[in-house]
Amino acid sequence: MARSRNIKPGLFTNELIAELPPFDRLLFIGLWCLADREGRLEDRPKRIKMELFPCDDYDVDAGLSRLAGAGFVSRYQVEGFSVIEIDNFQKHQNPHGSEKDSVLPDKDGYLTVNERKKNVVLPGKQRKVHVRAQEFNVNPPLEPVNPTSNNALIPDSPIPDSLIPEEDQHNTQHVVEEFGVDPKSPTEMDLEWKPDDKLLKAYAKRMGIPVGLFTEEATAAFVCHYSASGRIETQAAWVSLLVKWVKRDVATASNVRPFPVKHQSSEPDFDSTAWAENLVVRT
Repeated sequence: MARSRNIKPGLFTNELIAELPPFDRLLFIGLWCLADREGRLEDRPKRIKMELFPCDDYDVDAGLSRLAGAGFVSRYQVEGFSVIEIDNFQKHQNPHGSEKDSVLPDKDGYLTVNERKKNVVLPGKQRKVHVRAQEFNVNPPLEPVNPTSNNALIPDSPIPDSLIPEEDQHNTQHVVEEFGVDPKSPTEMDLEWKPDDKLLKAYAKRMGIPVGLFTEEATAAFVCHYSASGRIETQAAWVSLLVKWVKRDVATASNVRPFPVKHQSSEPDFDSTAWAENLVVRT
């Protein structure tokens, strides 16, 4: 999930990063948006390319190696995880307090857990828990904490999360039971795809579109358009695109106006030449 991050002017005058190719510099910036609050993300070059460079012929794996060689990122494997960690990430970024804790361990295999009071998003005390420990996601309620400076950015609110209660975002099974499918599960569009009814109703209601407009013909046109691209999106993202597709069609149809019909008039038409039809000219 992409996140909002800060870009400081010093990035463009950094002599070390200026030695890298332009696409490597863009990759470095893009990694900030993909990284969690600890500056970590999965070391999966193909997925990173789909997220950042879907239309460009660029070798992400080679770019990551160059960034690592220049000391801007670290690539490591620990406890079965392949991780990219952005060096000095917390020095230059201020993740919002509501951003979820990292599920990727550091080089020593430890997770950073931010303990929060119930219904309070601001991070309080931190503790390190080894990734193999089972209790790392259990945060006991604490006393209220004071607001800190790491809430400088606008909290992320992507559409898939906005329809799911915060307490349910950590419970995938509950979400599946609620919507019928996992809204965050990656899906490649094919000709057999159909939107989940509950998810479609939720999005249609949010966008103010009657569910009755989502006919088989409307869905078929959408599916045929996207199935040829091989594009991968989450279930929620596909439904969101479908709702926007139908909303656009409705708006386009409402702007169509028929040509005015010329009415017959009882008044004489002095511009008409009909009187000259079949006229024989004698010489």
